Amino acid sequence: MITEPMTLATDYVLGALCAALAWRLHAAAGATNQRAVGLWALAFAATAFGSFAGGTYHGFSTVLPAAVAAAIWTLTTIAVGFAACLLLSAALVAAVRPRARRWLLFGVWAQFAVYAIWMLWHDAFVNVIVEYGAVMLMTLVLQIATPRLRRAPSSRWIVAGVGVTIAAAAVQQSGFDLHKNLNHNDLQHLVQMVAVSLLYKGGTKLRDVETANYV
Repeated sequence: MITEPMTLATDYVLGALCAALAWRLHAAAGATNQRAVGLWALAFAATAFGSFAGGTYHGFSTVLPAAVAAAIWTLTTIAVGFAACLLLSAALVAAVRPRARRWLLFGVWAQFAVYAIWMLWHDAFVNVIVEYGAVMLMTLVLQIATPRLRRAPSSRWIVAGVGVTIAAAAVQQSGFDLHKNLNHNDLQHLVQMVAVSLLYKGGTKLRDVETANYV
């Protein structure tokens, strides 16, 4: 028995899209030798994992043992935060010189460690929205405030992708259900598919700050 069939379906489609785009980004990273693109690919892979896990939870939470369902949900929340931090790390590789970047990356991953530990006991989805939203806003600020990134071909795609991601989160938090078989979670997944397509386009154009020809 599937508990929420449409939520499972939209989550799985989102996961499949992210997995396919992650593979293409991985190939692009190998061809261009760009660490930023490689991190972007990992972010898409983590998003795919989170989508598959989230779909499994929504689809089978009432038939799985409670401990298994809880573990799957916790993995989902942590995977989403992990993906966001990978996106921010990629943006830092494209924007900041190595000496300063080391400390910024340490800060990003230290706060992720705190978030992951927190989510082991506080797994409300609003915490995921706060973590993902805050990290995406920092990514947006980097795109807008860093002169070298404002000139980058990737910037307009990433800014658009972050904007649509924020819209998707707003849809989810609104609780608006278009239909009994198309609820706010399903709508969020559909909007997020547009966001990941834009972010993918931007990710293919990322260049490490050491090699970027727009610096």
